[in-house]
Amino acid sequence: MNQTDVKKAEGKLGILVVGLGAVSTTFITGVLMTRKGLAKPVGSMTQYDIMRVGEGADKKYLHYNQIVPMADLNDIEFGSWDVYPANAFESAMNAEVLKEKDILPVKDELEKIVPMKAAFDHNYAKRLDGDNIMHGKTRWEMVEALREDIRNFKKEHGCDRIVVLWAASTEVYVAPDKDYHYTLADLEKAMKADDKEHVAPSMCYAYAALSEGAPFIMGAPNTTVDIPAIWELAEKTKMPIAGKDFKTGQTLVKSGFAPIIGVRCLGLAGWFSTNILGNRDGLVLDEPANFRTKEV
Repeated sequence: MNQTDVKKAEGKLGILVVGLGAVSTTFITGVLMTRKGLAKPVGSMTQYDIMRVGEGADKKYLHYNQIVPMADLNDIEFGSWDVYPANAFESAMNAEVLKEKDILPVKDELEKIVPMKAAFDHNYAKRLDGDNIMHGKTRWEMVEALREDIRNFKKEHGCDRIVVLWAASTEVYVAPDKDYHYTLADLEKAMKADDKEHVAPSMCYAYAALSEGAPFIMGAPNTTVDIPAIWELAEKTKMPIAGKDFKTGQTLVKSGFAPIIGVRCLGLAGWFSTNILGNRDGLVLDEPANFRTKEV
């Protein structure tokens, strides 16, 4: 794609986050604090980093938004889905990742972010028992409801563009199956047949997002965007898909150290680590079927 083909980042950008727990409330609070000038976006490549453009005498270093069109932090509107009805302020306080002094200055904005009913299947996260969920809907009905949620949010908040980000818990492992996941037609057929075994809730979110012209980012190790059916839908809608877990903490460290230890033929008696977020994902991953997804 030629750089001139990239559309300008005009108007509001709606970021709809699946899961309003420790990860997403920390992210949202950070953005709100930064745009009020109360925090700095330390660690954010798009806000801080510079990149070399050109060579020799023509060489210069530019920020990302000087190279490609990029939404300004002030143009972002946040929304979410979650199995628990607590708003973003309540969730941020419960998560205890940030201190009160970091949350209270944006309390009013956080309280306005009230999660929509989640497309949830208890069998995919047996240790979660929230009641802010879509009751009695088939997989296809979940897709239709999610698409309506996206359209309504876009209209109510005057957004020009929407992106959907999965920051919810790791689901039970779903192995890619050629009879259900290799073509878009087969996936749609499974959804319409309410095939709960082969269609994870996250697949409904991805399908709904792409169908509504919204990029979809997977922040868990679910197989959601790893199947040819979703690739086909992404090609059809010309929407990007990305992600395979937020490997920025202990997962990344373990992933890096494991081959180092193995290549050197060093024995390892055990491994212990702690997730400082203390979030629901740790609880969910205590279930062997969910940990299997992380393991794979």
